[in-house]
Amino acid sequence: MRRPIVLAAALLSAACGSGPSSSSSTSAPQVIARVGTTAITADAFAVRLRSTLTAVGQAGGPSNNAAMTAQVRASVLRSMLIDTVIAQEAAAAGVAATDAEVQAQVDADAQTAGGQSQLQAQLASIGGSLVQLRDEIRSSLNEQKLEDVFARQRAVEIEQKLASGSAFAALAMQYSDDSTTAPNGGTLGAVPRSQVQGDDPTYAAAVMALKQGQHTDPPVHDAQGYDVVGLDASTATTLTLRHIIVNAPTPYTVKERPRWFAAAIFESLAQVCSAGQIHIYIANVGDDPCAAAAGTASPGVTATPSPTPTP
Repeated sequence: MRRPIVLAAALLSAACGSGPSSSSSTSAPQVIARVGTTAITADAFAVRLRSTLTAVGQAGGPSNNAAMTAQVRASVLRSMLIDTVIAQEAAAAGVAATDAEVQAQVDADAQTAGGQSQLQAQLASIGGSLVQLRDEIRSSLNEQKLEDVFARQRAVEIEQKLASGSAFAALAMQYSDDSTTAPNGGTLGAVPRSQVQGDDPTYAAAVMALKQGQHTDPPVHDAQGYDVVGLDASTATTLTLRHIIVNAPTPYTVKERPRWFAAAIFESLAQVCSAGQIHIYIANVGDDPCAAAAGTASPGVTATPSPTPTP
């Protein structure tokens, strides 16, 4: 299962802090942080913290180590801040995960586990719950959908640069997520026509229709992402191709996140920080989370305890 903590670990280094998580109010959810108008509750923080600490312990990490707990608390809060920024970006783009989509994934997981009770037992064994699972699924769907939006925009930008006369090879070296071909200007070499014809039908149709000097427009969208393919030369049996791939894989995995997407989210976080829109109402959750985003400490974060605000 995806653990949203990974994004925070990739973008922001873990910081020190200590102390137990805040308890919930019996009358209303206690808000421990805000990103703009979006509240992060103590209950949500506690759920993610508990499952993360359990995972750390099961992986062989110290389970009752104050320093480890402090780092995990800081990382969990940061992951929630970033997941919230992603959710806001996804909503603004009109692609936010719906309750129906989240439930469909829960149902699929339950079927794989052998039923709802078996799924709950599996989750409990790793310190999780259905609440925590839904949280992870929603965060993952938001991230996957937002990455696809950004990837499509990036591919369109590449097409526009090609149309304005930019060299395909130069754009491949600058934009392509194919680490093997990008340094060589996206060159795929002479590919047998039979190989292209046996590829994904959408890809094959677009590439086989190219004439020498042309490139696919719009980009080919497949399970890997968005592919701009150019035809350098052709013979009766081969096509000499080069390409620019913009990764947006389906199914989505955090491990395959391209650098440009991480950078885009980091930039969004920095913008929220510079606008003073991140507020933290609990202590012992590490250093200023905006410092890493902006490169310097930001006055936009209140990192000292304050009374629980009205949700």
